[in-house]
Amino acid sequence: DPFLVERNGQTYLFIEEMLFKRGIGTINLLKLNQQGNVDSNQVLIERPYHMSYPFLFEHRGELYMLPETNGNNAIEVYRCVRFPDQWEFHKTLMKDLKAVDATLLEHDGRWWMFVTIAAYGNTTWDTLHLFHADDPLSDTWTAHPLNPVISDIRTARMAGRIYQNSAGLIRPSQNSSNRYGYGLNLNQIITLTTTEYAERQIDQ
Repeated sequence: DPFLVERNGQTYLFIEEMLFKRGIGTINLLKLNQQGNVDSNQVLIERPYHMSYPFLFEHRGELYMLPETNGNNAIEVYRCVRFPDQWEFHKTLMKDLKAVDATLLEHDGRWWMFVTIAAYGNTTWDTLHLFHADDPLSDTWTAHPLNPVISDIRTARMAGRIYQNSAGLIRPSQNSSNRYGYGLNLNQIITLTTTEYAERQIDQ
């Protein structure tokens, strides 16, 4: 689950590191040199529950992280107090749910959260849910009326930041049909409104 940041000529890589003897992941910071090799590996955030997928986003001049905290049955936000190595818990966006790999997107004046949720017999691999709010730190996220917007183990779970290119908005997703993380898909978002959602797979 790598997320890259470049500042002042330095490349930083935020990752999940899981030591199997401990059994749960931590959020770590790797500093890369100009050759792309790792200069240092530092634990940033460690909790008594598993953490992964350190999704980064900026809001009002500050840097935040939305790591996966499914082990705490919540979606939590952390704020960067001093870049790159000091972070503090900021707030809980949602609680009492099994949610993984929450990914934010600012689009058409709203913030959108793409997240897979285990509910009603589904797993965290096969159903993508969509929420929206007017602020990424909002206490109130509105569920999309078509939830789950994707019900397919081959394309549901997120695989990184949504980005834009000449084809439009592209949502990377995992294909876990054979096993967890078996493959990677690129999906073009065709329609994204508070009442409609549509996408099509363009690469795998």
